[in-house]
Amino acid sequence: MWPFTRKRRLPDRLPIDGPWSIVQGQHNDKIMIVRLNTGYKEFGGIHGYEYQVGIAVPLHSPEPTGLPSPEEDSQLGEIEDAIGASLEQQAESLFVAIITTSGMREFVFYTRDPEQVKQRFRQLQSVITSHEIQLMIRSDKDWEVYGQIA
Repeated sequence: MWPFTRKRRLPDRLPIDGPWSIVQGQHNDKIMIVRLNTGYKEFGGIHGYEYQVGIAVPLHSPEPTGLPSPEEDSQLGEIEDAIGASLEQQAESLFVAIITTSGMREFVFYTRDPEQVKQRFRQLQSVITSHEIQLMIRSDKDWEVYGQIA
């Protein structure tokens, strides 16, 4: 559970680019790999960034483990770069995690402007042609999703 009892501090500069850690676990009897931006752990969430964003990318041909092949992983790296560069502009969104499991990769952000995320997502759909991308936005002012992952 997320430690809500400590006083929340704000970082000096946003977005925070790491450090990142990698954790392996299981989800639905498949390998799950999480890359977590641990730079946000000490803050217990960032005030004003009250919406959790997930951009899911279904894999074309996952390995039997549910993870991408090396070739597809390279494409996903390019997708990650495009999504991160778009959503983190002017610190509108904060990139907090990447989850890979069961034939998909999800990029997890927190945003202060869900309408801007929707607009940027539509732009990304026209730029990212190698894979389908799917968007989910939900209220999460206490950063519960990040707390569960962390």
